[in-house]
Amino acid sequence: MSENTLNDFLHLLHRSDLSILTARWLRTTSSPELRTGYHRLLEFAAGCTTCLWLIDSRRREHLENSDVHWLVRDFYPTLRNRLGQHVYLAYLVSPAQLDDTTDDMTLPALPYTHGDYCSINQFTNEGDAVQWLTKHLHLPA
Repeated sequence: MSENTLNDFLHLLHRSDLSILTARWLRTTSSPELRTGYHRLLEFAAGCTTCLWLIDSRRREHLENSDVHWLVRDFYPTLRNRLGQHVYLAYLVSPAQLDDTTDDMTLPALPYTHGDYCSINQFTNEGDAVQWLTKHLHLPA
């Protein structure tokens, strides 16, 4: 198990027993902090053998539409090139955040596969998120 904390806003943990990389946002962040955090997550993920990500966003009270567009347009498309495989992202959100993400102009309907580089889903229960991720775990034959 390896872990890392970025300043006071993001904690990263790789659980090799579950083959899941967990990113827990510790507070609401500014746009530059959010982008720094995602780039740090990508660097951290480069040392992992699987691309199953649990992103706990429950402490992030609000996400700017411009940040969502940055993720979809700029960040997600870099994943396959940087990591060499498809990434599965399970976002853990609060029920209030789930209500905020129903804007069809901002987010595609979930679950969603974004090109050949990532699949995204969101959950309000961590157990459900982990179950969805591990069903995508490819074990050697």
